[in-house]
Amino acid sequence: MPSIATAAGLVEYQENGTGTPLLVLHGTPGGSDQGMVAAGVLGVDARVIAPSRPGYLGTPLSTGRTPREQADAMVALLDELEVQHVIVVGLSGGGMTAAALAAGHPTRVQGLVLWSTVTAPLRIPVWPLLYGPLARRSTTDALLKRLHRSPRILVGRAADERTTRAALAIAQTVFPIENRRDGIANDAAQARRFDSGFLPAITAPALLVHGTSDRNVPYSQATHAVQSLPNARLITVPGANHWTTPADRAAQAALADFVEKHTGTAPRAG
Repeated sequence: MPSIATAAGLVEYQENGTGTPLLVLHGTPGGSDQGMVAAGVLGVDARVIAPSRPGYLGTPLSTGRTPREQADAMVALLDELEVQHVIVVGLSGGGMTAAALAAGHPTRVQGLVLWSTVTAPLRIPVWPLLYGPLARRSTTDALLKRLHRSPRILVGRAADERTTRAALAIAQTVFPIENRRDGIANDAAQARRFDSGFLPAITAPALLVHGTSDRNVPYSQATHAVQSLPNARLITVPGANHWTTPADRAAQAALADFVEKHTGTAPRAG
């Protein structure tokens, strides 16, 4: 996967497609691979730019630790790619950076999408990933095989085949852990002390999507955020969890409409 030297430091990224630039910020754990897979699941016709946030895969943690520093790094990447305006999609733990980007660089952000994201202080249980059995590749390989045999563990009993395939594809990009450890530990530290007080200052239109049965990032995170953001809409996916929400057809349609509506609009200065 290519890496590029930016004013903030080295950033690894993947890119595909044409049209509206869509900056996809992966979750915890994740990487540029997750951003690309998630964009495919969400089904948006766009120019997808999927970086590895600092601490993940080929992007060193020194490129940016805090959400604001990571937001600056993402803008530095856009500068190198000569991309002026984007719609930012934050996934799960990547929502902290996505929101910070919209707040700190309003002239670059045409729209903000927060998909099952962290938008308030949250304790992420990363010990099993960093120090427990899941830190070993042999264990994670066995887990992925088990999930493919028994996907209900991940998606529940009600999920259809399409939703199951999408969830398994995204889950595959959580591992291996060893080249994502720095990012996981940093995300957990940032989430514990995340200050959401800047949300009301975000001027970009925002779309939030969240499942009511999300155990990874509680649904209350979305209800809090939509009340704080001045120009936001919340799409609630009843009964969906962290893994099944991305494949929801109504949520995908809302995202497609959001991208189409805000493509080419001039971001407001803040």
